[in-house]
Amino acid sequence: MAKADCVIKGGLVVSGEGIARADVLVGGGKIQQVGSNLKAPKAIDASGKYVLPGIIDAHNHPVYADKLDTFSLAAAHGGVTTIIPFFGNFASWGTPGKTSEVIKRMIEEGERISYLDFAIHAAFVAEDDIKVEVPKLMKMGIPSFKMFMTYPRRGMMMPDEKMLAAMALAAGEGGMAMVHAENGYGIDYLVDKFTAEGKVSREYFMPSQPNVLEVEAVHRAVAYAALTDCPLYLVHLSAREIPEIVRQMKQGGQRIYGETCPQYLSLTNQAVLERGALGKVGPPLREKEDNEAIWRGLASHIIDTVASDSCNVKAEQKEWGGASRDSIASSPARKPSGNIFEARFGAPSVEQMLQVVYHDGVNGGRITLPRLVQTMCENPAKIFGLYPKKGVIQTGADADIVVFDPAVRCTINADKMHGNADYTLFEGKEVLGAPMFSMQRGEVLIEGGEIRRKQGNARFLPGNRDTAAYARNGYPVA
Repeated sequence: MAKADCVIKGGLVVSGEGIARADVLVGGGKIQQVGSNLKAPKAIDASGKYVLPGIIDAHNHPVYADKLDTFSLAAAHGGVTTIIPFFGNFASWGTPGKTSEVIKRMIEEGERISYLDFAIHAAFVAEDDIKVEVPKLMKMGIPSFKMFMTYPRRGMMMPDEKMLAAMALAAGEGGMAMVHAENGYGIDYLVDKFTAEGKVSREYFMPSQPNVLEVEAVHRAVAYAALTDCPLYLVHLSAREIPEIVRQMKQGGQRIYGETCPQYLSLTNQAVLERGALGKVGPPLREKEDNEAIWRGLASHIIDTVASDSCNVKAEQKEWGGASRDSIASSPARKPSGNIFEARFGAPSVEQMLQVVYHDGVNGGRITLPRLVQTMCENPAKIFGLYPKKGVIQTGADADIVVFDPAVRCTINADKMHGNADYTLFEGKEVLGAPMFSMQRGEVLIEGGEIRRKQGNARFLPGNRDTAAYARNGYPVA
C-alpha cells in the first residue's frame, strides 16, 4: 500500500447501497481504506457533509463554445470528475475526417488540455465505413457507438439498414449501440408543414417533435437491437411513454439501458415559450407529466443513468444559428429571423446537473441519495467499462471524490458559470445543496471555489469490454 496522503474525515459516505459515516483514506491516487478513525498527514473535514464518488457525465458535446479544456473546467465546478464526450466526423461540429482519426486527435488533445479524466463515445453518420471503423475503434478503447435516427437534412441520420449492420458489428466485437431515438422524417414533415403555414415561432417547436416520434423510434431501435443481439443504450429519454416500453423490454431479457438528463426532469416547454431559441434542445422540452414519468422511471430502476447532454453554446450561437461573432459584426443590420426551426439545438447544463438533480430529486422526495449515486456514478461506470476504477468509493478505486454540503443555499446564475457558455436554462433557480470540494486520483480539483489542478494531468480511459455491464462477466447495473 502506498503511503497515505490524506484522509477525508467525518463525512457521510454514499454508495448505491446506502449512507454510512466513515473516513476515506487516500494514497497514491487510490482509495486505500474506508473506515473509522483513519489517520493521514493531512485531514479534510467533511463533518455534516456527504462524501460522494465523483460524478460521471456520460453524455456531452464539447465542440461548440467550450472545447475539452473549458468544458471540463465547467464540469469540475459542478462536481463532475469524469466526462465521456461524443466525437465523430461531423462537419457541423467542426471535426472533419474519419471518425477514428477524429477520436485519435481528441485523445491526444484531451490528455493535453482537459482538467478531467475522460473516456469517449464514437458518433457515426451514414458516410462512415462502419466495417472498418467499428473494429478499429474497439481496439482504441471505444466500445460505444452512437447513431442518430433523426436530422437527415443535417447529414447526421443513420439509414436503418446501416444501423442494423453497425449493431451487428458492435455486438460481434463486444461493443454497444447508442441511439438518439426520434423519427427524423416525421419531424421534417411537420417542420415543412408548419413552415408552409407560416407557423415558425417558438410555440410550434414542441408540436414539431411530438412524443409519438420518440416512441416510434425507441420501438424501432429496440427491435433492431433484438435482431442483432446488440446491447442498446437509449440517450436523453424525455417522453412519458418511454419508461413503460423500456420496462417491458428489460423484463423480456433484452439488454437495454436508458438515460435521461436534468432538463427532461426539471424543465418544460415553458422554457422555450419564455426564452425562445435558447430553450431549443433535441428531443424538445416537454410537459410536467413527462417530467414526472421520467422521474418515476429513474426511481424504479427502469432508467439507469442521468447525464447532461450539455452543448456549451453561447446565446449568440443559438440566436444566429451558429454564425460567428465576426460575421455578426460585419452585418450589423442583420437580425435573428425569429424562425425557431433555424435556431441551433443544444444548451449548457453540465455545471448545474448535480445540484438540479439533487434538489429536485433528493430534496423533492423523488429519488434517494443512494439512487442518485447509482445513476450518476456507479451505473455509468459499469455500463461503459470504467468500473470499479471509477464511480465508487471503495478500496482500490481511483480517489475521485466529491464533498457535497446539503445545507448550502444558492441561486443558479449564468454569471457564476466557469466555461464560455453565457446562459443557463436554470437561471434563477434556487437550490439547496452544492459540491464544495473534489479530487481526482487523489489530486485536488476544486477547493475554495477555485480549480487547483493543472491541465496535462488528465487521462484517457479506454472502455474495458470485459468489465462492462453488458459483458458476460460484467457487473449488474442497479
